[in-house]
Amino acid sequence: MHKILSVLFLLASLLCVREISLLPDGKLHVYILDIGQGDSFLIVTPSGSQIIIDGGPNQDVLEHLGGYMPFFDRTIELLVITHPDADHITAIPEVLNRYNVSHILLNGAVHSSGKYAQLLDAITQNHVAVLLPDPSKDIVIDGVYFDCIWPKKGIIGTTQSVQNAQSIVLRMLYRHHSFLFTGDLTKESENSILASGTQVSANIMSVPHHGSHTSSSTGFLLSVSPQLGIVSSGRGNPYGHPHTDVTNRYASLGIPIKNTATDGSISLEFD
Repeated sequence: MHKILSVLFLLASLLCVREISLLPDGKLHVYILDIGQGDSFLIVTPSGSQIIIDGGPNQDVLEHLGGYMPFFDRTIELLVITHPDADHITAIPEVLNRYNVSHILLNGAVHSSGKYAQLLDAITQNHVAVLLPDPSKDIVIDGVYFDCIWPKKGIIGTTQSVQNAQSIVLRMLYRHHSFLFTGDLTKESENSILASGTQVSANIMSVPHHGSHTSSSTGFLLSVSPQLGIVSSGRGNPYGHPHTDVTNRYASLGIPIKNTATDGSISLEFD
């Protein structure tokens, strides 16, 4: 009996230490999750609110949330789906079932996949408030600003043959820090954003479309002028992401890259 009590006390102590380590520390945290060939980001604000951008190609996101969120915190303030491709949404229905998600931001385009239908059903069943992109309105959570710079409002309710081109692009601003989340943005959409005159500069950016050669045009990189590019890709993925011509382009512009395929989950924090 004494041995059992000792083990229980040890487990309780470890749980307390873990929970204390996850308390808000006044810093902004961004976790680029190692979930294979897909995208998923977890943002924790200085006061402890959580924002998820995309849900990856499998259920791995759930394990990461269990590691980075306090045990008794079941609320996610904002969930962003950049576009409905399976490698960005697979875990989201289960996230909606397990957590209390306050708002979900969708790009508004129609998509016919079964996984997206499951996602919409989960949104309805869990009574989650839906937001649509509006470049004229920032989303503000605990002093962290999210500027939705793409897509245009006109795509809402339309059927998009090329979903990547309409990926939601968010520019996150906190104090003097900035992070550009690009989804699977294409070169054509990059050029459209630049032509609109929208501010895109950022200290850090997610490399569009996992480092595909369809994205990361030189003009776009020069306009963003990041100090770091983050690639989310799977080890030995069949697409060859990130492509050598893309990584060479970043290198030629003096932009270092981190990649989940080689670095695992990447943790960044900002004072």
